[in-house]
Amino acid sequence: MTPFVVDSSLIPWFIAGIAAWMALVIGVGYFGSRGRHDGEKFVTGGRDMNVFLIFCTLGATIIGTGSTIGAISDGFSHAWGGALFGTGSAIGLLLLSTFAGAREKGFITMSEEAQYYYGGKRIVRQIMGFTMFAAEVIWLGNHIIGGATYLSFVFGIDPIWCKLITAAAFGAYVFIGGYVAVVKADVLQFCAIVLGFALIAWKAIPLAGGYGEIGRVFTAAGKPGAMGFYGLGSYGTMAGLSLVVAMVMSVLGCPGNRTRIYTAQNVRTARFAFLGQGALMFGWSLITAVIGMSCFAIMTHNGHQLANANQAFPYMATQVMAPAFGLMFLICGLSAAVSSGASSSISGITILLTDVYPSLTGRRIPPARYNLVSRLALLVALAIAFSITIFVTDMIAYIQKAVGAFLPGAAVAMLAGRFWKRATWQGALASVGAGSALGVAIVAVPPFAEWIRATFGGPSIPAVAVSLAGVIVGSLLSKRDTTPDADRVAAVLAARGDSN
Repeated sequence: MTPFVVDSSLIPWFIAGIAAWMALVIGVGYFGSRGRHDGEKFVTGGRDMNVFLIFCTLGATIIGTGSTIGAISDGFSHAWGGALFGTGSAIGLLLLSTFAGAREKGFITMSEEAQYYYGGKRIVRQIMGFTMFAAEVIWLGNHIIGGATYLSFVFGIDPIWCKLITAAAFGAYVFIGGYVAVVKADVLQFCAIVLGFALIAWKAIPLAGGYGEIGRVFTAAGKPGAMGFYGLGSYGTMAGLSLVVAMVMSVLGCPGNRTRIYTAQNVRTARFAFLGQGALMFGWSLITAVIGMSCFAIMTHNGHQLANANQAFPYMATQVMAPAFGLMFLICGLSAAVSSGASSSISGITILLTDVYPSLTGRRIPPARYNLVSRLALLVALAIAFSITIFVTDMIAYIQKAVGAFLPGAAVAMLAGRFWKRATWQGALASVGAGSALGVAIVAVPPFAEWIRATFGGPSIPAVAVSLAGVIVGSLLSKRDTTPDADRVAAVLAARGDSN
């Protein structure tokens, strides 16, 4: 096979089309946010988003880089294994809908919600604040990798420059109008993503020669198990389960997803949007698998070779489709990456300013300075995320290691706080500590990481196990918390500085 290179005559058209689309979306976000990006509204949008807005912005965030790059690359390598990513996300969304009641408490961040569950203890908010900021930076790095993959493949630009350009694009979305700008832009992008990807999936199987031909190609390649249940015969049962668990934990532990609850009009709005998006994600998981497996068959027929599986979707857009359709699909993919990155950015700076900054300084940011400080915080978050992605190329491996190892502790603590009345703040900190310690060990000790991968298929399953053990043991060894509900809410507001 020969390496595939994009036709250079198409590049100017792609550049012009993508630039025009991005200008349109940024314009929609800017004009849609006028009058609603001053002070705290910059990061909350006024907290009156309806079902349609929450559904679309949640979808544009969930159907992000992982789906358009990571899941399709899994479909390319393991056929129906490409549905594992979306299935895990769908389960996570359905579980997260049970947290919709948090909307009536008036929280702004996930750290505040955690503080409420655990007796209003400020230390829980402080620890979770640092943890959640790190989580959003991790996710932001994931979206930077995804957007850079598109740019590097199509335009042949150095990957480092592609990551820098992508990070700048995220910043532009948020910088102009804050949360409302992100939400309004997400509506447009979500519609483009769903329609575009559904169309490419519909065309992909016939272009590959039919479903039977796809199966034959995978069998000839020595991967007959890829066409079975979730492709586990090729992906590996433990590895597949590990990815699903990692995605469930990432959805539950991602602060950006909970921001949709806090900014909804009411509890019913939030719950309905999450249930609907969870159902949609099950169908979406099949679309990503179909695109990936079709790409593998088409590439094999054409005698081409990709540098890595992450290039599967850009290959479909530039090689398989006519230039006009290819441009549309690239726009859809970049929209998914940018919308997700913008959401992670706004959630990250909200946590940094609302939880991390007060924890370090003991002071709240004055409302008059919120706009300026928010934008400076955005630059800090983007710079950190960009730095940690410089040496990363494999998106699914990044998700498995970074997300699968570091988010379960926080996710398990939130689940325990929500559903187990015996859980205490000591148990919550033990959960976060145990999960994070395992994550550090996996990253720092390669032989241990390899043993975890060979035994459990990835770090997410053992991370959940040790985090669960931490919250159970820590809670049972400490005194039951009997703080009244009203006192818990009052403690959260006092820590924010809104007690008066």
